[in-house]
Amino acid sequence: MLFDIAEFYPSISEDLLKQSLDWSRQYCEISQLEYNTIMHCRKSLLFHNNRPWVKKDNPSTFDVTMGSFDGAEICENVGLFILHTLRKTVTSSDIGLYRDDGLAVLKNMTGRTADNLRKKVISAFNALGLKITAESNLKVVNFLDVTFDLRSSSHYPYRKPNDDPVYVHKSSNHPPQILKQIPTAISKRISQLSHNEESFNTASHIYNNALRVSGYNETLTYTTPEKKRKRKRARKIIWFNPPFCKSVKTNVAKAFLRLIDKHFPPTNPLHKIFNRNTIKVSYSCLPNVRNLIQSHNRKVLRQARDQPETQLCNCRIRNDCPVQGLCLTSRVVYQADISSASSDVVSYIGMTGGSFKNRYANHKKSFRNSKYEKETELSKYIWQLKRQGTPYSIKMVHHLNAPSRSCHPFPLQLMS
Repeated sequence: MLFDIAEFYPSISEDLLKQSLDWSRQYCEISQLEYNTIMHCRKSLLFHNNRPWVKKDNPSTFDVTMGSFDGAEICENVGLFILHTLRKTVTSSDIGLYRDDGLAVLKNMTGRTADNLRKKVISAFNALGLKITAESNLKVVNFLDVTFDLRSSSHYPYRKPNDDPVYVHKSSNHPPQILKQIPTAISKRISQLSHNEESFNTASHIYNNALRVSGYNETLTYTTPEKKRKRKRARKIIWFNPPFCKSVKTNVAKAFLRLIDKHFPPTNPLHKIFNRNTIKVSYSCLPNVRNLIQSHNRKVLRQARDQPETQLCNCRIRNDCPVQGLCLTSRVVYQADISSASSDVVSYIGMTGGSFKNRYANHKKSFRNSKYEKETELSKYIWQLKRQGTPYSIKMVHHLNAPSRSCHPFPLQLMS
């Protein structure tokens, strides 16, 4: 029987998590502080455009987030509790659950009995507040990355349709040891998933093609899975992980270990702690250029999105704005053309660091009040025309915004 939990992470409720933690306390010690910390960390907030998102059916902030180690651990704990609960329904011990994918082997059951058991399993999940899709009476199932075939008592690798493998290119900026081990690791994994060499050869073509595309000349070979060795006690090792780069010619690992030998010889009292057996070197890989550029672009776009919108006009009547809704633009270079009957068109070029609206208001003030006549050369010329009794008109023909370094023509209302 194959079953899949629909929307597992979001479907884990606060009550279900409490039940799983209470059940876990029967087998391991969970202090009240740890319990409270786990529950408190389930409070998650999501903002978009400075506005919080609220769940439709539940305003609570409880949530099991995806993509984090903490969320995966919660998922595993709830999964163990679910398996414990299913023991009351499925008597067979051949049942497993990996995150939201489950598989059970039903032995010596008729089709009708297996289907009734499937319905009971669905009811058991519904009692926990979870919804699943389940299939029974199957002879061949695809579970994770392996296909199980009960008809031939075999298993072989499985990949979803249009899911072609992609590997790190051989010419990429990675430590040579990592690139060297990629074909070996793939061979080992495919061999473990294959029932025999024939199954391996049938499935290896797609992986060999992916390796060729990535620049590798090695061909995958079948290896008999080794028996698991007894786990030895792990030594306490201090790791030094310098970043790797092909452009660095110095053997950083070799130089580092030489320093260890030099400064912590056998006669040094700290030699037991700092020696080649307790200190190991392993190169670390940095993000590639594409990831760096994408990260930078996201940061810039986020900052631009989070900035408050700049008001460009505060005129009561937008149609009366002297510069078509851009009167509050700052750092402006502008030009005024003065037409009169006594002379040709005279141009005046001005500049302001503040908003254009303030400068425009100051110009109008200097045209109306004679005590501000000498504020600008433009006001001096206007008062000269006024004293001569010459009619005139002023028109703003364009302005320059300093940051954009581009000119934008716009008309300005006439004054006389």
